[in-house]
Amino acid sequence: MADQKDVDDRGDEAIVVIMVERTGGITGIPRRWRAEAEGDDASSWIPLIDACPWDGARRPTRGADRFRWRVHATAHGADREAEFGDAELEGAWQTLVERVRQHGRPG
Repeated sequence: MADQKDVDDRGDEAIVVIMVERTGGITGIPRRWRAEAEGDDASSWIPLIDACPWDGARRPTRGADRFRWRVHATAHGADREAEFGDAELEGAWQTLVERVRQHGRPG
């Protein structure tokens, strides 16, 4: 999902790239958002990324027309990715997704 240019080091400067994709719903039209940050701004994203349960067990989302979420984060050259349903968009996931949607750009 991320190109090598997205994760290049640029010296000691921190670089963060977060991509959020929402699929499903009544229309089934996917929506995407992307946030990129460098330096001091990147440092404010790292605790949000680290707080998410990337390897956590996934609960099934019940019901028709529910959204599915996919989040991909690159920080310090390490990639993390998770996919989950609306039932899990809470806590750390919700905080991260909302920040990307507010401060990122549509992708």
